[in-house]
Amino acid sequence: MKISQKFLLAVNALTVSAILLLNYFYQSSGFDFTLKCICSALFALLGVINLIYALVIKADNVHFYIGMSAGLILAFLGDYLIGYDFIFGAAAFALGHICFVIAYCFLHKMRYADLLISMIFFVPGTVFLLFSPLLTFDLPIFRIVCIIYALIISLMLGKAVGNFLLERSLNSMLIALASALFLFSDLMLVFDWFIGLWSWTDNACMGTYYPALCILAFSMIIQIIKKSEILKSEQR
Repeated sequence: MKISQKFLLAVNALTVSAILLLNYFYQSSGFDFTLKCICSALFALLGVINLIYALVIKADNVHFYIGMSAGLILAFLGDYLIGYDFIFGAAAFALGHICFVIAYCFLHKMRYADLLISMIFFVPGTVFLLFSPLLTFDLPIFRIVCIIYALIISLMLGKAVGNFLLERSLNSMLIALASALFLFSDLMLVFDWFIGLWSWTDNACMGTYYPALCILAFSMIIQIIKKSEILKSEQR
């Protein structure tokens, strides 16, 4: 591993550690909005740093890093906007998830198997959103937004799982894990916003949300190292 890669790996590890520590204080302080923005800005910054490194070394498949970085930035915007308007915040998150799906497709093209896996997650989620008596939507459009969002997050997880089944690598495993945490976090967000019966749902939401984003940001440097090692072995 190159010295620059070791340095970038250390930067990623320290930044992720800082985010997870701040996430603890964010939740223990009553979900302070400033701390939330700091945590989100850090994972967006980490995505940009990893992208810049990929561009500087002219990494293979640079579109993957662009998509991942864009997804992280949009997630940061979603965190900021959703505190003021649910629709705008959800729209930013949805665009971010779409960027992640596109990034995953640059690792492996979308296959019918990926879509089938996605439907396994989407169909029960939609049934829940349409018919659960526990859910209360103040405006009908909120239900529509949640269904659209469920489709996008299901595609994200379905594609990630499909990639892992196709290529059993550390990076594909990390991305699949992060995507699963993302879906769970979003489910907890629905519980918190539209059911509101349990006090632990907001902690469960943020307790899995930030690890998911950290893993996605971290996967960028893992992909860089992986490609570097493959290139090195081919040159021997």
